[in-house]
Amino acid sequence: MADNKKSGNNGQQQQQVFAINVQYTKDFSFENVTPASHITSNKQPEIDAQIKVDVEDADKAKGLYNVSLIVNIHAKIDSKTMFILDLNYKGEFTISGFPDDLMGAILYIECPRLLFPFARNIVATAVSEGGFPPLYLAPVNFAELYQQQLDSKGKTLQ
Repeated sequence: MADNKKSGNNGQQQQQVFAINVQYTKDFSFENVTPASHITSNKQPEIDAQIKVDVEDADKAKGLYNVSLIVNIHAKIDSKTMFILDLNYKGEFTISGFPDDLMGAILYIECPRLLFPFARNIVATAVSEGGFPPLYLAPVNFAELYQQQLDSKGKTLQ
């Protein structure tokens, strides 16, 4: 948690707060379409992993924000679907005292960066429990994802 102080417009000290209140699996689905025992190919599977960050203002006046890390994985081998995994891992954050121009970076970079290791573990465990070798998601550059999102809107990261 950050608790640095900075002066407000009227000379009062404003405390910066950045805290995770709760994190949890909001939604999860693992569909084992073709069990590993039915796969005869020694080829490497094709893994299509998509990661998206979604942010909602839970109560902006209180500095509460919900950040979801949405992971969708479709694994195929020889154009046969092995498994499909969908995960929505959510965190509720208290964030206040930061300049408005930093809030986007905090919500879309720092919050998902903190949630990612937990979502990664859920994915690896679920795939392993589904009868396949564990799937460890590669680290994600959330700053790059955020910049791509801003570029699509014609803005730049500061």
